[in-house]
Amino acid sequence: MKYDIASKVIFERCKLATLKVLCGLNIEEIEEIEDRPQETASLRRSDFVVKAKLKNKKEVLILLEFVVKWQKNLPLRTLEYRCRHKIKENLPVISVILVLLPGGNISEVYKDEEVKYKYRVIKLFEIDAKDIIEKEEMCLYAFVPLMKEGERYYNIAEERIYKSGCSREEKADLLTGMAILAGLKSKEIAKKLIERRRDIMIESAAYEIIKKEGYEEGIKEGIKRGIEKGIEEGIKQGIQQGIQQGLKQGIQQGIQQGLKQGIQQGIQQGLKQGIQQGLLKAMELGLKLKFGIEGLKIYPEIKKIKDVDVLEAISEAIESAQSIEDIRKIYKES
Repeated sequence: MKYDIASKVIFERCKLATLKVLCGLNIEEIEEIEDRPQETASLRRSDFVVKAKLKNKKEVLILLEFVVKWQKNLPLRTLEYRCRHKIKENLPVISVILVLLPGGNISEVYKDEEVKYKYRVIKLFEIDAKDIIEKEEMCLYAFVPLMKEGERYYNIAEERIYKSGCSREEKADLLTGMAILAGLKSKEIAKKLIERRRDIMIESAAYEIIKKEGYEEGIKEGIKRGIEKGIEEGIKQGIQQGIQQGLKQGIQQGIQQGLKQGIQQGIQQGLKQGIQQGLLKAMELGLKLKFGIEGLKIYPEIKKIKDVDVLEAISEAIESAQSIEDIRKIYKES
């Protein structure tokens, strides 16, 4: 879902260049169709349908489908939607499927016992990033991380978008879409883009995807790591305490009983410590994503809290909090 949204955000800023440069269509002007045929349970919309006028003045419909990887039934789904538009608009149709990543048995024709359906396939991952950089189509730079040798050129693309004469809103959408799509190929590249350009990305509606996903993943990963570390540390401490207690009570009986009690106490203590550490890690990430550097100023105060219930209350409040003071009130009043 997030990659579909990222593709749409970029395409909204880059319709003509996408169709002309990436898809190789000889187009003069385009008009997006808003009134689409009614969907059925088996029908999923193509990402975009536009009415275009070619250089020879001929009017056509263009169905453009963005997909992360090739799917077996994709041509049939596209054909079904093509037929509905063909009936409604009564215009020639050009079907284009733009594939972001390699994988699957990609083909440019579908055949069965009755039907032969040809469509265009654009493999974004085979397009040379250098060529797109040289064409200076600014809006297409957002796709650069997924292109051939994109790792070498994404810095140039990002810098040019950021320093371009585009409106701030357009820059925010292109950079945010770029960061989301980059995550398909490299989480590290996506992370760097977000860290460097967060100041402008937060102005894009699509940035909510990054913020929400990062916060939720942070909570899950933080709790998971915290519990694992806490259990490990708790068992270790419990065994040591159990051996010491066992030696005091009696070598044989004491070690057996002490180990048993120590392991039980260690697991309980480890779970508690793990949950606490996991919540703290998640909140550190949540505060940074929500409030930036300012949010981290109250983290030392939160770190001193031992009550897991209070920590959970703070964690749940971060996403909806309007200010740092809203967070501080929770643990000050507890």
